[in-house]
Amino acid sequence: MGEIKDAPNAHPFFALMFTSEDHYGQIVNQLKERFGEILGFGPVYKVSDFTDYYEKEFSLDLQKQMFVFREPRTLENFHDVKVWTNGLEISAEGKHNKSRSVNIDPGYLEPSKLVLYSTKNFSHRVHVGKGIFAEVTLIYEHGKFKFLPWTYPDYSWERNIEFLLKMRREIVKFARETH
Repeated sequence: MGEIKDAPNAHPFFALMFTSEDHYGQIVNQLKERFGEILGFGPVYKVSDFTDYYEKEFSLDLQKQMFVFREPRTLENFHDVKVWTNGLEISAEGKHNKSRSVNIDPGYLEPSKLVLYSTKNFSHRVHVGKGIFAEVTLIYEHGKFKFLPWTYPDYSWERNIEFLLKMRREIVKFARETH
C-alpha cells in the first residue's frame, strides 16, 4: 500500500488573453498581489494566429501572454484559483459591457508537466472540485515538452515552448536551491 503524502508544490502558471493594455495591467497586478513576483513572461502574440475560436466573443485584436510565478504553491485545493480568476474576468468586463475583455487560463508548472484548469469537462479532463476540471496540457520527457492530442496550437508554438523550457530550468534550479 502506498503512503499518503501532503500535496506537492508547483509554480502558478497563467495564460492571459486581453484586448486592452489597461485590462492587462489590472489583471497582472491582481495576480501579483495574490501570488507575488513573476518569474518570467512569455512572448505576447495574436490569438488569431492560432485559432478563430474567440473572434465572436472578443475581436481579431485579442492578444495572449503566458507567465509563471516565482514562488511555488501547494496544490492542495489549488483548483480554487480557477474560481477566483473567473471572478476577475467578470469584474474586468464591467456591468454594461457585453463583450469580454480578458480571459485567464490558470494552471501550474512542475518539472514534469504543465496543467491547466477549465470549467469545461472533456474526456481528457478530470474533475478536481467546485466544477473545475484539470488537464495535463504538456508532458516533459527526454529533454523536451511532449504535445498531447488536446494541446492547444499556441502551446506547441516554438516561442512558447522556448519560454516554458526556460521556466522549467528556472523552477528546477529554484527547487535545488531551496532544498
